[in-house]
Amino acid sequence: MDVYRALGLDVPILHLCVHLLARDGEAELVPLLAALRERCLAIARRLQEWTEEQCARYAEEAVLRLQRLGFLATVAQPSQVAAALQRELRHLATRLGSADLLPLEGPALVVCTVPELGPELAASELAPALEAAKTRLESWRAEQQLYELWFLLRGSLAFDLLNQFVAEWPASLRGDWMRGGAAESPATGLSSVASGALVYHLVYQLGDELLSGAAPELGTQTLSLSFSAGDLSYSTLRYEVMALLEQLAEQPFLLHASFWQRDPWPGEAGAAFLLRLRLPAGEVPLRQIGEALAAASPLGRERLLHQGQLFTGRRLF
Repeated sequence: MDVYRALGLDVPILHLCVHLLARDGEAELVPLLAALRERCLAIARRLQEWTEEQCARYAEEAVLRLQRLGFLATVAQPSQVAAALQRELRHLATRLGSADLLPLEGPALVVCTVPELGPELAASELAPALEAAKTRLESWRAEQQLYELWFLLRGSLAFDLLNQFVAEWPASLRGDWMRGGAAESPATGLSSVASGALVYHLVYQLGDELLSGAAPELGTQTLSLSFSAGDLSYSTLRYEVMALLEQLAEQPFLLHASFWQRDPWPGEAGAAFLLRLRLPAGEVPLRQIGEALAAASPLGRERLLHQGQLFTGRRLF
């Protein structure tokens, strides 16, 4: 049963982001992610099969009960009655939400970088956010590559599924060993998780879906812009950013934009908000989006660009 639908609530769309620092992360991550995707597809198929099995079984049992009670006309064919009942049960299952897509999409693997601040980028509106991201990356471990691992979850059930999947992964990807000097895993050569899994709730999105397409999109780049509310209330900031995105929607180079708010766990440090932007690859669209953000509102210039952190990325999986 879909509890959200029963209570008249919107299904929460959750974005799980795990930052991984690794020397050769692709070699180990990509096969695991491919296996995880196949597992999700297999579970989705099994859920559909289970629903069909339950509908067929209940329809057959219902026909037998009606026959014993004498409620079926003598001219009625039990097989036709069972088929009609099965169709109605499928409709009921869909209405109740038990026949639906698996509430877990992804994974997606993005290799993150901070572009070199050449003359044009250094003079652009993006310079402060890029400098802040570079400083953050160096405070982790500058000699390693930064990856982002994304999952898209609909409702909290997906957490239970994902936990079971990831529990079988190597310790180096679960981040459950000592950090610091002993962080290296001899078996894999991967370093520890630099920043644990962060969960964001979708506030607003426009354009293509966040994880559109199973394969990496060629000729595109992904921007991850994290920022804080500062002295603004969350409600005020949400309203201002949504208005800003409506203005950005007019830009032909913007393929996707989504605005996320992190789960407010007590004591959790760091930026509470995140923008995901998808643009054509290259420096020109990057500068264009910086100019558009700065021109859209004072909030875009000050809160996002001057106080935020901006990583650019290329999707690998």
